[in-house]
Amino acid sequence: MKTYRLDPAKLPAQKKTIMLVYGITFLLMSALSIGINWNRASMKSLIWMLPLIAALFVYSGWRAFKQRDQLWEDYSFQVDEDGLLVHLPKFPELKVSKRDITEIEDVKNGTYVSTTRGRRLFAIPNLLPDADYAELHALMQRWIEENKHPAAPAEAEAVEAGEQTAEEAAQPGGEDQPA
Repeated sequence: MKTYRLDPAKLPAQKKTIMLVYGITFLLMSALSIGINWNRASMKSLIWMLPLIAALFVYSGWRAFKQRDQLWEDYSFQVDEDGLLVHLPKFPELKVSKRDITEIEDVKNGTYVSTTRGRRLFAIPNLLPDADYAELHALMQRWIEENKHPAAPAEAEAVEAGEQTAEEAAQPGGEDQPA
């Protein structure tokens, strides 16, 4: 069994994005509030309103940081020969058999995995280490191919074991024919 986790090296970029989004939004809201209330009696109310808005944005940003940290700690994929187990924070574990995987869809931020249970049932984010993401993507693709052609792996195992394949058995004369 192998476990895949989010790449710790990619967490600072996520936190930087959070700071930029909350910071720029606060600055725009402040500028808009000042612009609308300029030279009005309500301008005095902004003296106490802007610090409250700033406190709200700081609190929201702090919560977003904590949620992102928890995501990095708890988000994982455990893969074994039967399928995979997806661990998401604040969600029940999701066990998916490899026979249930029907398609994958590459998008900007990763790959959606569809199963017999539903379309886009879960995502494989590109926030995994690059080698792990490529390996997991290739594994999903291989499982899909095995599901499309279920007899192929069984025949390959039979050939490796030295057994006669269905095509060879169907030929007249079987193994006795000269090569």
